[in-house]
Amino acid sequence: MADEGRPESLEEWHARVPRVADALRRGTRAVITTWGGAELAGLICDRDQSGLLVDVREPREEGSGYLFIPWGSIQQVRVQEVAQRKVKYLPP
Repeated sequence: MADEGRPESLEEWHARVPRVADALRRGTRAVITTWGGAELAGLICDRDQSGLLVDVREPREEGSGYLFIPWGSIQQVRVQEVAQRKVKYLPP
C-alpha cells in the first residue's frame, strides 16, 4: 500500500486493483441486480460469453437451485471481497 505522504504510482495502483476474472470466478458470493429490478444473491458457478450461472440456494434450505442470467439482463454485480492475484509489474 502507498505511504500516506506519497502519492500512489500507476504501477502500485495496477498491482492492487482486482480484475474482472477474479471478481467473477467460481465460488464468489455475489448479489446480481437485473434491469427489471430483481436482486439475486448466490454463488457464481460459471461464466461465459452469454452470461452467469448462479447457485441461489440458501445453505440451510432447499431453494430454487441454479439460475442462468444473460449478460443483457444484468444491470450490476456486487461482490464483497475479491482475493487479488499477486502481480509483479515489469517496466517496458
